[in-house]
Amino acid sequence: MERPVEPHDGALRRASALGYPTRIEILRLVRAVDRPLTADDVAVMVGIHRTAAGRHLATLCNAALTSVIKISSPGRGRPRLGYIARTPAVSTDHSYRHLAAMLAEAVRTGQSARATGRAVGARAAPSTDDPIQALVNEAGRLGFEPVARSGKGGTTQIVLQACPFAELADLDPDTVCSLHLGLAEGLAERVGGVEIEGLRSADPHRGGCTLTVRAAQ
Repeated sequence: MERPVEPHDGALRRASALGYPTRIEILRLVRAVDRPLTADDVAVMVGIHRTAAGRHLATLCNAALTSVIKISSPGRGRPRLGYIARTPAVSTDHSYRHLAAMLAEAVRTGQSARATGRAVGARAAPSTDDPIQALVNEAGRLGFEPVARSGKGGTTQIVLQACPFAELADLDPDTVCSLHLGLAEGLAERVGGVEIEGLRSADPHRGGCTLTVRAAQ
């Protein structure tokens, strides 16, 4: 059974937080520096107002990408708030922004993750008339490092050697994998000539999830 995407889902918060270039830059800074960073530190490093820095840091904290700790101030001053990395490093490229947009659409429309992925896939512009190659190209564009291999019974196996959303898949595999399956189904319908038989999941950190594709009857 498909699991609907909830408005407060952890995967949605993370993907949405990483949907803004400034937050991506801030997260990279927090990970790269071996001490807690304050809003003042981030404001200077990124070149934004302290208030904006504080808001971005709070969003990253709410998405469980950073943690906040108190830093003692010299003398009688009030402790300052410092931010440190909370989770292992994640990919912060355009793929997260794409995922954020899909998850936001699922919340806005009330559709399941798979239905949303199917709708997005159906709107995609195929890169070629070859249905298998179109699926491979789209998976490659998203960062899955796909390889197409011949399968049993005339099927084609598209092996996804990497998962650009590995950390999110750890938190909510049903949502992320359902989105991917729906994307493939929607694109297959758009291109025509093939059907998606299913998606076999694997460890997202090791890669190996496999789409089974068959020529349409």
